[in-house]
Amino acid sequence: MLLPSGIEDFKDIIEGNYYYIDKTGLIGDLLRDGANVILITRPRRFGKSLNFSMIKYFFSKERDYSYLFKGLKIEKDPLALEYMNKYPVIHITFKDAKTSSWEETYDVLKSIISKEYDKHSYLLESEKLREHHKKYIVKILERRGEPVDYRESLYNLTYFLETHFGKKVILLIDEYDVPIESGYVNGYYEKVVDFMRGMLTAALKGNTSLFKGLLTGVYRVAKEDIFSGLNNLVIYTILDDFYSHYFGFTTEEVKKMLFDFNMEDRYEEIKEWYDGYSFGSAKSIYNPWSVIEFVRRKVAQAYWINTSGNDLIRELILKSPSHVKQKIEKLLSGEGLTEMIESTCALRDLRYENGSINESAMWGLFLFGGYLTPKSKKIDSTFGQWVCELFPPNKEVLAFYRTTIINWLKGFGFEYGKIGQLLEYLFQRDGKTFEREFSDILTKVASYHMFGDEAERVYQAFVLGMLSVLTERFEVKSERESGFGRYDVVIIDRKAPRAIIMEFKVSEGDPANDAQKALEQIESRKYEADLRDRGIENIVKAGIAFKGKSCSYRIA
Repeated sequence: MLLPSGIEDFKDIIEGNYYYIDKTGLIGDLLRDGANVILITRPRRFGKSLNFSMIKYFFSKERDYSYLFKGLKIEKDPLALEYMNKYPVIHITFKDAKTSSWEETYDVLKSIISKEYDKHSYLLESEKLREHHKKYIVKILERRGEPVDYRESLYNLTYFLETHFGKKVILLIDEYDVPIESGYVNGYYEKVVDFMRGMLTAALKGNTSLFKGLLTGVYRVAKEDIFSGLNNLVIYTILDDFYSHYFGFTTEEVKKMLFDFNMEDRYEEIKEWYDGYSFGSAKSIYNPWSVIEFVRRKVAQAYWINTSGNDLIRELILKSPSHVKQKIEKLLSGEGLTEMIESTCALRDLRYENGSINESAMWGLFLFGGYLTPKSKKIDSTFGQWVCELFPPNKEVLAFYRTTIINWLKGFGFEYGKIGQLLEYLFQRDGKTFEREFSDILTKVASYHMFGDEAERVYQAFVLGMLSVLTERFEVKSERESGFGRYDVVIIDRKAPRAIIMEFKVSEGDPANDAQKALEQIESRKYEADLRDRGIENIVKAGIAFKGKSCSYRIA
């Protein structure tokens, strides 16, 4: 049996006899949900588009599609079967509405709407529609409409379909947030938000022609931005229990797929690379795109992360302040972060007026985008927001963080291979070579940064950034309590009983003297205590003082 790599049309998968993991139970659950308009957020390529295609074929009056569902779970749901092929359906996706300018994006949006109207061009022959309705349809088909015409286009199409069929309409809107995110990244956020707000509010708010309105996206964009006044909208994010196992693959589904393709012996490998997501009450969800590619190619590597739109997340990592980069390093070292999550985010509010990062909004984007997963969660009683313990879900996402940081380092002209060599200089207690090589690196870094009042944090974040790409070989820890204080950085070799303790100082006077003070701090506060408790005796203690583009060291 063939694997449906990149195929998002349910009909093509069933008719082509492709391997299909049955998610048809979603249809019955949606029908039993009393909400009239529902938004379900999930990371990209987690089955949203395929599920919407499935829903379209199930409800569509276009023709009898019941043969597509033979032998699937939905056949055992008598309530759902009463609704099969009974409704006109509008199915629209905005996944391609992302360009570098508003003018281009507006053209793409008009094209998307025109193509959906073309699917229903039979309305031009309808005896139940008036002539001015048909003239409007032709105007949209020929892309001659004014902005107000396109804002009202989805609402009008639901009205035309109800008038023609005498049945209320199902409206499916996939990837609603793609043009919004593109607008934020490319500088036309306000224009695209204004358009999308007008179109979606008209289509979904108080629309008597609507039976169900269903939307998907990655982010829960703030209501005041897009869904202003839309009181009938119910939102289910990855933190909610609803529909938790319909997007992504469960452990049982993955094990069955491996069995079906004679790959049972690869389970631990696939789990390490692609498991780790928690959606509501479902605690072990696999990335479906990557699982399919792994089974198809039989090689474990980063598949999803190289196809997903990472621009916004990458920008947030690279342009984040030093203390946020320190948190990224902790994630790479296998530590979790406990953070408050802003679940509804106006992208323009990612930064405050003074330019500083809104961390709760930023971590929310990481979480909902699939770059972090919650190991635990609770509602903060004071602020009414989720507080989550966050981790990278799996090896594939860790590879993305490392690659992003490596590219950041390359921006300073710093080669990845030098990082391990620098550590070896310290392990060998070759301080002179370390000082010479590291000072050369700092010369390049200083040309990019004005260190200012946070100099020590910037230096430390840069060192942690370098070390974070070596976390498969080295365990890297920072700002941990040990002995009688908190050390700056500890590096533990995973393959040999040896470690390095680093303490940083920013020198305003004599760097050599300040490096000695840093070393004395390691000694006096007994930072090696935890390491010795672990049986590590080969411990290098390095006091490092920075001054502008150079450093000084003392090693013991």
